[in-house]
Amino acid sequence: MFKGYKLIDKKYIKDVNSDCTLLEHEKTGARIFLMENEDDNKTFGIGFKTLPKDNTGICHIIEHCVLSGSRKYKTKEPFMDMYKVSMATFLNALTFPDKTVYPVSSRNEKDFENLMDVYLDAVFYPVMKTDRRIFMQEGWHYELENENDELNIKGVVYNEMKGAYSNPETSLYYRNNQVLCPDTVYAVESGGVPYEIPNLSYENFCEFHSTYYHPSNSYIYLYGDCDMNERLEYLDKEYLSKFERKEIDNFEGNQIPFKTPKNVFDEYSISKDEDTKNKTFLAYTVCLGENETLKDGIINRLLHEILVDMQGAYLEEALVKSGICEDVAPIYMESTKYSTFGVYAINSQRDNLDKFKEIINTTLEKVVKDGIEKEKLLAGLNRIEFSVRELLNSTTAGIEYFIGIFDSWLYGKNPMNSLIFDETLFELRDDILNNRLLEKVIQEKILENNHKAFIVLSPSAGLNDKKDMAQREWLKRYKDSLNDIQIKKIIENTKSLLEYQMTESTDEEKETIPKLKISDIDKKTIKVPCEIKKSEEITVLRHDIFTSGINYVDLCFDLKHISKDEILYLSLVDSLMKSLSKKDMNYKEFAVETFLKTGGISTTVSTHTLSKNEEKFVPKFVVSVKFLSDKLKDTANLLKVLLKDTIYNDKERIKEVLLSLKTSLEQDVVTAGHAVGINRARSYYSNKASYEEKVRGIEFLKFLQDLMENFDEKIENVIEKMEFVYNRMLKRNGVILNITTLKENFEQIEETFISLLNEFPVIEDESYNFTFENENLKEAISTSSDVNYVTFAADMKALKIKYDGKFSLLSKILSTTYMHNNIRAIGGAYGAGFGITRDSEVTMFSYRDPNIKSTKETFLNVGKYVSELEISDEDLEGFKISVVKEFDPLMTPKQKGKFSLSLYISGSDEEELELYLEQLLSATTEEIKSLAGVLNEILLQDNFVVVGNSEKIKENKDEFKKVINLKK
Repeated sequence: MFKGYKLIDKKYIKDVNSDCTLLEHEKTGARIFLMENEDDNKTFGIGFKTLPKDNTGICHIIEHCVLSGSRKYKTKEPFMDMYKVSMATFLNALTFPDKTVYPVSSRNEKDFENLMDVYLDAVFYPVMKTDRRIFMQEGWHYELENENDELNIKGVVYNEMKGAYSNPETSLYYRNNQVLCPDTVYAVESGGVPYEIPNLSYENFCEFHSTYYHPSNSYIYLYGDCDMNERLEYLDKEYLSKFERKEIDNFEGNQIPFKTPKNVFDEYSISKDEDTKNKTFLAYTVCLGENETLKDGIINRLLHEILVDMQGAYLEEALVKSGICEDVAPIYMESTKYSTFGVYAINSQRDNLDKFKEIINTTLEKVVKDGIEKEKLLAGLNRIEFSVRELLNSTTAGIEYFIGIFDSWLYGKNPMNSLIFDETLFELRDDILNNRLLEKVIQEKILENNHKAFIVLSPSAGLNDKKDMAQREWLKRYKDSLNDIQIKKIIENTKSLLEYQMTESTDEEKETIPKLKISDIDKKTIKVPCEIKKSEEITVLRHDIFTSGINYVDLCFDLKHISKDEILYLSLVDSLMKSLSKKDMNYKEFAVETFLKTGGISTTVSTHTLSKNEEKFVPKFVVSVKFLSDKLKDTANLLKVLLKDTIYNDKERIKEVLLSLKTSLEQDVVTAGHAVGINRARSYYSNKASYEEKVRGIEFLKFLQDLMENFDEKIENVIEKMEFVYNRMLKRNGVILNITTLKENFEQIEETFISLLNEFPVIEDESYNFTFENENLKEAISTSSDVNYVTFAADMKALKIKYDGKFSLLSKILSTTYMHNNIRAIGGAYGAGFGITRDSEVTMFSYRDPNIKSTKETFLNVGKYVSELEISDEDLEGFKISVVKEFDPLMTPKQKGKFSLSLYISGSDEEELELYLEQLLSATTEEIKSLAGVLNEILLQDNFVVVGNSEKIKENKDEFKKVINLKK
């Protein structure tokens, strides 16, 4: 049936609506898994079992490097070149503790075939093994331009991991794997520990690829509506048949169970002027044994849900109420051979370790003795069932199934078994609900299991500064030890790398990159079915879309009557709403009811620019819920309780929730500083961004930090204001009911929810226009991060310029050429981007960036680059093709309903999108170059914000008027 392949197993699996086939390539032993179905978003993936022996990040660096040129595709970065011209819906590579995977997907058949070939040629025939400069750029290298300069270390992965390890949770997860499985590959960090990455030699790097990147060690995956026989024939003929079978020693190791639990003490770095009090992490983590089946994974998920994740989870509640920490989160070894359970306390003290242990043991013993409430078990199971059902309609279903099957496939098991969800859940349900299965697991595999560890991760002020200083001193000594010939060699290597980075691929090399033509693609914009109805003050939007039996409903309330002085309290109300008790139901009961009756409820404050007047925006409070039809009335009643009966007077609970929120927002500043910085820069001129700053930005965080520091003094006043806002924020006039489901469900859903909405008052109140005092504050936001996020934002409306479709083209060109080349390839940052939003705003950012000043200079020269832009008609067409998909993006049914709602609120329509697409497709190189003057003008607005390393900010203090230290 499949020439050149041995059939291992074949069956239809209804849970994933796919004909599944497991094969083995006869010549090489390559493993192949096919999932054939009607999904037009075709997916290809190839993975390798990759087992690092140290912390140098060898797997991670190879992942980056293989995509930098290959036998057939001879440009410097075929990955980026395909990103520039492809219709790909997913294009990436991922490094895990014991595997490296290369997945890609596209809805266009020809594009899919091109991408598949680029990836296969990259992994099997990379140029990196003959061009050391690729390793130097992506991994690490000594940098020395002149013999009198200071010797430095640079590299993309090196800086990426410095950024990753700026988050203490990253350090904690690494320690968790290392501590629980010291006898296995999981004892080392596949991504790389920053200060150990420079220990990796180029020779070991090349040898590792030769060992592991072979068909005999590969796992190949095809998903969707492609011709599987044709793809298999191509795979065998073009790649697999060129290799001989090879025996590879790739055993990940067996962990010997511990005889006694371990105590582990470690440190993480914070800035040297930061207070270390209450910043310790305490972790309790247990190895439950090997992951044998999907059943083990579901049990593990339920344990974390019921003990740690859900509102009122046993361990979360006990630890937070004890007062020994600000928040609690789960910790486990992700996508590995072993199943683990763990919980960690955030912002605690080392002295609390004994109490931490006692609380966990006492709580778990009580859970076993008293049993888990049946409603909690049902709620947890219902949540899992919803997630399985929604995955069928996910935009990345093919990618998620590919990554998910590795939990069994990599360790010699049949990947099909990890896709049979319904049968597994059915078998488990009775055991869980009636036979105390989870209680037995807690008793036998957690409480009575000595294979566990207690990890204490304490803050050390200036720790990384000391490491950086030690590294600089070592580099100085190392440089001093070199003779003239060796120094000249480093200088030559530095110049060679810079020349490589600055030199464009030749026309001949560019010709090797497969390209689509405009005639190969569908030039269309997204069309979402939308029927609009009016029911007195209520507007109803109906979207007839197949949703796998799930109904999606959004209640969208107008907020123009909430004053700007009340926005901070509005955000508090939103943040607390689901987590506080109701008149006839405590918050734990409400959480359980939520997942018994629905697939989840979410609330958010959102802002929408008006299409016909971009100077204006409207704020909305959106309540979203998903549910099955037989739970319609229960769902409406639950929303009524949430929106009318929440009680804002439980000071202890309010403090618990807000402490958790504060911790989360503080972490966002460190890990997503580009998003924080961009919105802060936008608030220098934008009323909409100023509003958003009060909802979830730096201004809200500062307000929240002050409230938590002075809680007892301020809470009475805050409660009074929250109750005032809660009691008048939800009004019937101006409300929108947004329904996404099959049309046969419309009438009943509409009738039920209009009945609910009619219980809210009509409030004829003043509408505010929300103008703020905007000012360019030229801020730096100082954090304990080892890297920086340099951001810029500007308003083209100030120049009377409205959005045009060609701006999308300019954004793509600049992000993938100028920004990428100068900030990532040359500068060593992990990423960078340029964008022009449909609000006519220009934004630029760098991500996990070692630099500040040079990145800012890159931003400032963007206009010059555009004025000198040289681009062929063929390349311009390629850029256009890659942008077209943004006008018809892959969306889930829920996302389509939300998109249509957003269009309606803003007063936009699908015809506007068609106009933008026409403008994009008709754009010429000269039109793009003509925007150089606009860019030069908007740069004069000088709206720069830097989020990042405190020492780097001090070194560049002249760039800022104000430095914000959020953590003290």
